Amino acid sequence: MVRCEVRVCIAETESDLALRLVNGGDRCQGRVEVLYRGSWGTVCDDGWDTNDANVVCRQLGCGWAVSAPTNARFGQGSGQIVLDDVSCSGHESYLWSCHHRGWLSHNCGHHEDAGVICSGGPPDHSSTFRETESDLALRLVNGGDRCQGRVEVLYRGSWGTVCDDGWDTNDANVVCRQLGCGWAVSAPTNARFGQGSGQIVLDDVSCSGHESYLWSCHHRGWLSHNCGHHEDAGVICSGGLQITQAPSGVRTTHRRHAFSPRAPIWSPHHASTESDLALRLVNGGDRCQGRVEVLYRGSWGTVCDDGWDTNDANVVCRQLGCGWAVSAPTNARFGQGSGQIVLDDVSCSGHESYLWSCHHRGWLSHNCGHHEDAGVICSASTVSTASPTSEIETESDLALRLVNGGDRCQGRVEVLYRGSWGTVCDDGWDTNDANVVCRQLGCGWAVSAPTNARFGQGSGQIVLDDVSCSGHESYLWSCHHRGWLSHNCGHHEDAGVICSGGLQITQAPSGVRTTHRRHAFSPRAPIWSPHHASTESDLALRLVNGGDRCQGRVEVLYRGSWGTVCDDGWDTNDANVVCRQLGCGWAVSAPTNARFGQGSGQIVLDDVSCSGHESYLWSCHHRGWLSHNCGHHEDAGVICSETESDLALRLVNGGDRCQGRVEVLYRGSWGTVCDDGWDTNDANVVCRQLGCGWAVSAPTNARFGQGSGQIVLDDVSCSGHESYLWSCHHRGWLSHNCGHHEDAGVICSGGPPDHSSTFRETESDLALRLVNGGDRCQGRVEVLYRGSWGTVCDDGWDTNDANVVCRQLGCGWAVSAPTNARFGQGSGQIVLDDVSCSGHESYLWSCHHRGWLSHNCGHHEDAGVICSGGPPDHSSTFRETESDLALRLVNGGDRCQGRVEVLYRGSWGTVCDDGWDTNDANVVCRQLGCGWAVSAPTNARFGQGSGQIVLDDVSCSGHESYLWSCHHRGWLSHNCGHHEDAGVICSAAVLNSTHRPASQYQSTARPGPSSNCGGLLLNASGTFNSPSYPGFYPNNANCVWEIALNYSFCINLGFTHLQLETHNSCNYDYVEIFDGPLNSSNLLGKICNDTRQIFTSSSNQMTVRFRSDISFQNTGFSAWYNSFPSDVGLRLVNSNTSHRCAGRVEVYHSGTWGTVCDDSWDLRDAEVVCRQLECGYAVSALGGAYFGAGSGPITLDNVECSGTESMLWQCRNTGWFIHNCNHHEDAAVICSGITLHRWQFYFVLTVGYSCGGFLSQPSGQFSSPFYPGNYPNNARCTWDIEVRNNYRVTVVFREVQLESGCNYDYIEVFDGPYHSSPLIARICNGMSGSFTSSSNFMAVRFISDGSVTRKGFHAEYYSSPSNDSTKLLCLQNHMQAVVSRSYLQSLGYVARDLIIPGWSGSYQCQSQITPSQVIFTIPYLGCGTIKQVDNDTITYSSFLKAAVSSGIIKKKKDLNIHISCRMLQDTWVDMMYIANDTIEFKEIQYGNFAVNISFYTSSSFSYPVTSSPYYVDLNQDLYLQAEIRHPDASLALFVDTCVASPYHSDFTSLTYDLIRSGCVKDETYRSYSQPSPRIVRFKFNSCHFLNHFPSVYLKCKMVVCRAYDYSSRCYRGCVMRSKRDLGSYQEKVDVILGPVQLQAPEKRSLGRGSPSDLTAHRVPAP
Repeated sequence: MVRCEVRVCIAETESDLALRLVNGGDRCQGRVEVLYRGSWGTVCDDGWDTNDANVVCRQLGCGWAVSAPTNARFGQGSGQIVLDDVSCSGHESYLWSCHHRGWLSHNCGHHEDAGVICSGGPPDHSSTFRETESDLALRLVNGGDRCQGRVEVLYRGSWGTVCDDGWDTNDANVVCRQLGCGWAVSAPTNARFGQGSGQIVLDDVSCSGHESYLWSCHHRGWLSHNCGHHEDAGVICSGGLQITQAPSGVRTTHRRHAFSPRAPIWSPHHASTESDLALRLVNGGDRCQGRVEVLYRGSWGTVCDDGWDTNDANVVCRQLGCGWAVSAPTNARFGQGSGQIVLDDVSCSGHESYLWSCHHRGWLSHNCGHHEDAGVICSASTVSTASPTSEIETESDLALRLVNGGDRCQGRVEVLYRGSWGTVCDDGWDTNDANVVCRQLGCGWAVSAPTNARFGQGSGQIVLDDVSCSGHESYLWSCHHRGWLSHNCGHHEDAGVICSGGLQITQAPSGVRTTHRRHAFSPRAPIWSPHHASTESDLALRLVNGGDRCQGRVEVLYRGSWGTVCDDGWDTNDANVVCRQLGCGWAVSAPTNARFGQGSGQIVLDDVSCSGHESYLWSCHHRGWLSHNCGHHEDAGVICSETESDLALRLVNGGDRCQGRVEVLYRGSWGTVCDDGWDTNDANVVCRQLGCGWAVSAPTNARFGQGSGQIVLDDVSCSGHESYLWSCHHRGWLSHNCGHHEDAGVICSGGPPDHSSTFRETESDLALRLVNGGDRCQGRVEVLYRGSWGTVCDDGWDTNDANVVCRQLGCGWAVSAPTNARFGQGSGQIVLDDVSCSGHESYLWSCHHRGWLSHNCGHHEDAGVICSGGPPDHSSTFRETESDLALRLVNGGDRCQGRVEVLYRGSWGTVCDDGWDTNDANVVCRQLGCGWAVSAPTNARFGQGSGQIVLDDVSCSGHESYLWSCHHRGWLSHNCGHHEDAGVICSAAVLNSTHRPASQYQSTARPGPSSNCGGLLLNASGTFNSPSYPGFYPNNANCVWEIALNYSFCINLGFTHLQLETHNSCNYDYVEIFDGPLNSSNLLGKICNDTRQIFTSSSNQMTVRFRSDISFQNTGFSAWYNSFPSDVGLRLVNSNTSHRCAGRVEVYHSGTWGTVCDDSWDLRDAEVVCRQLECGYAVSALGGAYFGAGSGPITLDNVECSGTESMLWQCRNTGWFIHNCNHHEDAAVICSGITLHRWQFYFVLTVGYSCGGFLSQPSGQFSSPFYPGNYPNNARCTWDIEVRNNYRVTVVFREVQLESGCNYDYIEVFDGPYHSSPLIARICNGMSGSFTSSSNFMAVRFISDGSVTRKGFHAEYYSSPSNDSTKLLCLQNHMQAVVSRSYLQSLGYVARDLIIPGWSGSYQCQSQITPSQVIFTIPYLGCGTIKQVDNDTITYSSFLKAAVSSGIIKKKKDLNIHISCRMLQDTWVDMMYIANDTIEFKEIQYGNFAVNISFYTSSSFSYPVTSSPYYVDLNQDLYLQAEIRHPDASLALFVDTCVASPYHSDFTSLTYDLIRSGCVKDETYRSYSQPSPRIVRFKFNSCHFLNHFPSVYLKCKMVVCRAYDYSSRCYRGCVMRSKRDLGSYQEKVDVILGPVQLQAPEKRSLGRGSPSDLTAHRVPAP
């Protein structure tokens, strides 16, 4: 006898533990009990005192401790003693956070059980229950991220759900705001995110939407509800902060990494900590000021004030959503803390997301005392909320935008109020009000204040009315108004604003520079308001009153208003930062004493002290925002050297870059120069500035054509020696008295090439890209320099450099900065080396580097970047370079077809069609995000263009990112005319408007108007079906579907249903599949019978033709197709073994290996992988990155194989690179090609081979015993396969090696239970094929004799829907018959013709008619149902009838549909057949009873186990109870078989028998007396199977009988059947439990997936 003594402890988490007081009369006094590992246990009273009791009372919300009774004052407990020697300081949040002896370690008896009497507390069921961290918390689970999912509330130490009664977006808005997730997008009900498993803690929640916490809303009371978990409420939020806000201002640090219902609310931040990092401010009066405390390893600790400053405090304020730091108090300003000091020497830059992300001394490392505890006062703590007009003006409350005006500075006024955007009524609206809007948005001043919904009517609430501003307010809502949401208007009175201008991304008016790109909340309406105080888009800088933008008084835009800077300590270091930030060179001087006049706004900065290297003025050390001791007579100024890096110059329309119309880039737009006074002195400056030699002439009068932009300069007068044209004397920017007929031009002598190494990087000769990475946001770094792409050397390459690349490309931030040519070696020049970026640069070439083309590297050192992501690369206006190139298609009706035009040097020109083909057109389509090229028309198909011809002889490989990257003749070099202009038709255009005649795809004899006969299919995947499907197709149909995809892809085609007129040679009605165009390609197949075959093309085209003859009709077919790349490959990696047949699944495409997501991943998918790699069959289909997470792209997701495919990419999936996964969900496979471990062989041999069984999954596999080894003699194995109702079973035999002849060893396939059903086939040696049942049940028997044995067989099965015409469900209280309306119509009936004869007048017996079905709900004891009873069977029968209207002559016969639900001894049998003179239709279904089975904690069967997995000790007794769920009280239940397996879906390969056929196989198995015939109880010990498997599942077969029928199976006990009878009985109600896992410090799981709890249910399939 094996004796197991192994015990391993595991770490306990908050979600596994709970606390209660019992036997005290109410919940606030009694014996202390802790829920630990699923069982309640007591606490020993050794050392028990009021400190310990205080923790209990506070944790339970019961006030404080009155006393701490000992010696089992409230009676002795009966469970384990879980804690002893508890020693609390009294400040802990949870009892188990106190110091104690260790879990289950004690020297006590129950006579020493500890108790507590608390002072009391709020009522148990009050909506005002204490909202502290130790009581209540909120989370969203099972939604994929932290801002969507099922709503769960932590109440009394356990997570519970919220009922959806009355649940709406008001309630959801409270959840979203509380979690910092924005606002509610929707409020899903009916357990949209899965059913929870804990208590239902709240019901009838009714929020106004203004509450701070969900539990502050009106509700029914805690734990009071009338719901089930199928009504669990959910929320989808708009997004929000990456941190989660808990009650009392606590912010958690990370998103959860595993979306389990029991995941703790805080995920680990650091390997050495528990899931316990959080931040709060205490003792300050509100949550936004106080002593800084960090929750670390379960206890709150303080932060030492060494080096503590406003940078550190800013991080705290931003993390808590409290605005910015007003001050950073030290010396325990808010009182001394009592816990540990967890951080010291904190040094933040101010940009960190979390306080602990700042540099610090290390956790718990300090040299401080609590008298040095750091504090913070945030701006939100000082904001009054006394009146509607003083609403808190933070990002989470209020924001302002203008929409529908074409840009962000004009449009309808909208205010974000309480999470929703609303409009402003135009009553009294004028330019004073509009001025406030413009100033607040940084858009200059008000040009006009339109009314009467000039910019369209809004759709949300009207939030403000009767707005009356003086014009000096900082915020619109600060103006006098009627009150929030108070108005007497409609949306036809929505107010608007047109502002004079506004902040630009690269240059603001009057020299203003913003610090960040706007966060586009919507394509049309960027939101101005800040995310946090000092770094986002609410800060800007300008110099005013100095004559130009590079000198003047320093002003900072702060919180929507411009303010000045005090000159205390002001010097050239500070001024240098201002000049560099504004792009004005360096500081010439730093004037003080209001040299440029006194400002009138606030003084926002004082004591500024810059090192001179900062990127922004506000990054310098300063006194704090709005903190100063100055007056405006001390306003600081700056005079800069003025290097115009934001200005540029070009010559256009002259044929080359050194002659043409003069244009200047000013404030982001190109404008012309007036020719007043224009001469060669002026022209010389232009030529020299452009590196084009000297001036040959200075043409006037728009010699090179009239420009279309602004006229930016006039009266230019140069000496000829200036470096820049704008340095010459002129009239002033945008000041002129000219028209474009006076645009100035220049013809230069020529000069050095355009691409000078010192040429500024604002021109069009520099560009950046990432290549060879699979998408535009990862790959090898390449820079376009002097017209050629070159690489960057990886010397010193790091994430700072990579961040600049990612930001410049709009790809988010840098995930990593790979070196050593990770993305392959480049072939061009190495253009940059020793790149050293601070991370704040706008362009990579702005970083410090060795110099252009100066390096000491080889291409094996090419640098790479992997970015977090970004907007799509495909924009119709995306420019390869900074200002000169763009692409469009015109005159084609939409943006994806038309004449090709390229924007070159400011003008649109055409492309000549010489050599133009689909390779070239493919580049155009991909660049514009229009799919792929359908055709490449020539000869000006879309009309002749009128501009220049910019490209000719274009020759693309098809892989280029931009058209101009293809080989071509040269810019403006051609030998064409506009009659040769090239065109393109892309696939996205064809999807909207097919250019080919419809008749080309339709039948010669067209069916009726509802037909779907042929077409052009251009999507990467899709479906199509025969005309009128699922109704009968017409006669003489001739339908052609052409599938045409991207040229580098191939096509898979399959059929979910196919039912035509049958014929051996398919001569009548058939489907043909061609490998390419119709009649000019190989015929892949001609079919007329249902098939599981998948047809695969050899190219990107496939044609499907359906033909029917003049006679028979049927339901036709439904087909699907998908695509896969032609260069695809498959492998398994990271198996950590020497075997190639186990590992992470990876798919190859375009030079990169990618992974497969585990969504829907199962043994059918794994079977395809194993077969494709010639690795045998699938042993296990694993998820959760079992073999480690991959690093490449995620290639496939939602793979759904039938199991019979030849290649993985033949299976249905969501499409290539389309997924919602991370690499922690990478799928893996273990195939049988791996040799089993020695203990696995031992395990199989010691328990005997597995032969036969009950298979209930939608698909699966089985094989002869010991396959691929030889099967045993005298085997008698039966597999009963039962799938869901109204489905059929198909079994496929691919390899059968038996003793020759059919009389010795053979396989039999039965159409139902083998002892009572017809034989479909007998299969002998060498045979193969597929066989399909007529119902949802099939039996397969394997017989061997006493002589020769061979390899045997391996079979697969799958399920598919039976016909869609009729369905029958036999439910607990009634039967439900469903008939397709299209089926009735095909027979000439309408829905109302179908009735229950004689009962059509009874409302209960009438049908429910939907758009597609006629549904009858027929009670077993009503509507004429007939009941028949014999010894073994109860049968309920009825029938439906469709009759024509009464008359003398009938043109069609009546239709009778017979219905029968039969309950045999223990199995439901559903039968439905249709009878008339022309149609015979029969359908049989098999079903099961609903049975519930659960683990219990002890032999008392009082407490079910609710945790999953169920962690047990190696020698632990396990207790199970099963119960029938059915209203019939005269039923009995019997345990026939229970087996253990390491796999949740395979109970035939490796199993351990506990009981089989009623015969006990395990010596520890024991049955208990039954409380009733409907309930069975038993136990067994975990030692035997957990000794071999660390994780197992149990599968139990239950038999349902009539109670007290002693002749039934339930009363016969052990049945010693021969092998011939094994598995052949009908009675099967199967349930699967698990996993059960061995306790270990690191819990491992073998296999994939587990139920949400350990209560298993088996219910009849619908």
